[in-house]
Amino acid sequence: MLQTIVRQMAKFLKIHDAITIAGNYLAMVLLFGICAAFSYEVAARYIFNAPTSWANAFVSYFLCASIFLAVPNLTRLNEHVTINILREAMPERLRLGFDTGLRFVAGSICIFAAWFCASESYSQYLGGIETILEWPAPKWMVSGFIPYGFLSSGLYFFRHLWEKPQPSAGEGVVS
Repeated sequence: MLQTIVRQMAKFLKIHDAITIAGNYLAMVLLFGICAAFSYEVAARYIFNAPTSWANAFVSYFLCASIFLAVPNLTRLNEHVTINILREAMPERLRLGFDTGLRFVAGSICIFAAWFCASESYSQYLGGIETILEWPAPKWMVSGFIPYGFLSSGLYFFRHLWEKPQPSAGEGVVS
């Protein structure tokens, strides 16, 4: 019985990783699209004196998606923003407990944020609320990426409680 649960959990974790990595690649594509749109806008505006009406909306929509598609991969790789001053100042024997508590709190906050943002996105969907830019879009289509990013990151914080995360390149560097 326990062996079956462990196998199913391993499958779930592999699927979670695959979705996260695919989301990260999609975030890269969106970032390329943002750069292309801004480059086109600058050229159209300053070279041809023909500014676009769609570039700012395109960038705004894709920026939200690219951020919240990329964040879970940063959490997966343990490369999220961290301030290590307190951690580095404490004795080595206290760090494991501190790290464990911090991961639990971060995971809990991310899960709560995912729930909160998902409920707001659902309210936007029910209300038919649209963005106010020149090229309006249903707001839930833009904000719908936010709960995914928080949920997936929260799951990774909880996974890091049991798995030893890979240290990032800047591990131990105080910024």
